[in-house]
Amino acid sequence: CTSRRQRQMCIRDRCSIELVGQDHPGIVHDITEVLARLGINVEELETTVRSASMSGESLFVAHARILVPADVSTERLRHEMEDLANELMVDIDLDE
Repeated sequence: CTSRRQRQMCIRDRCSIELVGQDHPGIVHDITEVLARLGINVEELETTVRSASMSGESLFVAHARILVPADVSTERLRHEMEDLANELMVDIDLDE
């Protein structure tokens, strides 16, 4: 799996990502930038913004189904998602 096309064909796993956090401009870009850097393909992405029950702030909620290439370990993916969650101050759950 050396070329981009070959990497897309060498899928190791399908995973789901759930993300909830305060909405801000560029949040989708921030998420997809990390996934693209890892060569991860987004099969499906659903997003919505809703009002937080207590504060009334805008909450960004996303669900994504992703295809993880064979050369990206589960540990690396988890580490990248944890770093992103800390940077954006959001909750991210990764289900394999």
